[in-house]
Amino acid sequence: MNRTAGSHFTPALSRIAVRALVDAGLVVGAGLAIASAFSLIRDNGGLAYDTRAYWLAARHVLDGTTLYSQATVSDLGAFKYPPVFAQLFVPATPLPELLVAWLWRISGILCLRYIVGSWRAAVVACAFVPVLIELSLGNVTLQIAAVLVFALRDRRGGYLLPWAAALKFGPVLLVPYLWFRMPESRRPLVVGTAAFLAISAVSYLAAPGLWSGYASTFGWENGSLMSGGGVIALVPSWGGLDFVLRFAIAGVVALLAAYKGKGWLAYAAASITCPVMAIGRFAPLVGLWRFRPAGWPGASRAVEAAAPSGVTPAASS
Repeated sequence: MNRTAGSHFTPALSRIAVRALVDAGLVVGAGLAIASAFSLIRDNGGLAYDTRAYWLAARHVLDGTTLYSQATVSDLGAFKYPPVFAQLFVPATPLPELLVAWLWRISGILCLRYIVGSWRAAVVACAFVPVLIELSLGNVTLQIAAVLVFALRDRRGGYLLPWAAALKFGPVLLVPYLWFRMPESRRPLVVGTAAFLAISAVSYLAAPGLWSGYASTFGWENGSLMSGGGVIALVPSWGGLDFVLRFAIAGVVALLAAYKGKGWLAYAAASITCPVMAIGRFAPLVGLWRFRPAGWPGASRAVEAAAPSGVTPAASS
């Protein structure tokens, strides 16, 4: 009898503990989010470090000035993505930089809500400091994480995945899982890749000089120093080798995830792998909340929503 009572007591106690942690997370997350917002507005109205690079790059496209120049990993305004993204950002150039920064930040907040599944969970996620770092910087980290979650939930996410992979490379690590565990995603992946290549070809024909400039960045970035605020590196003195090593490790994890049918593991590997690793890049890990065990509060709805088509929650967790 004691054994039976204990077996019922432990899950109940676990649920109470989780609820207590969630409530504490709501308080801490809300407090940190408010403090972060006040700090941003007080300093410069809320200008965003990474969004400035996108806005300036689009202006360079219009002005015909140099889009790529040798820079360190932490130089303000340095653009390091394929030219097509700078060209697609051109419609934002008539807007003031501050407005663009806040519009992009709001898109990051909306992506955060999508990643974790609810506004309540989004507030709790703000207790995880890397989330606030990414929202402050206005990077593409949360937007890419949202694409990864979408790809795991809906085959149509495969159309967007090649675009995300072109930005940060890491999202390509989700392909083995989608290809073998979600075969209905194969066509969207192929079509999405073809569409990206076609639009990139048009971009090249319109401005071949931009693409040659982009190609040249791989030379000097290969030997760049991995230093700066919050930067984490296995080989700090050699940026190219550092990325290759981290990508290889993440690649092994991604293949294991595809073999074992672990969607959460594939998501983790794809979401945090990028050319320059920094503390803020761990922000997408809050999306693992979507894959929590079925016994946790509200988990049944979350896991079913996040689980790939045809995969049971148990297989995803």
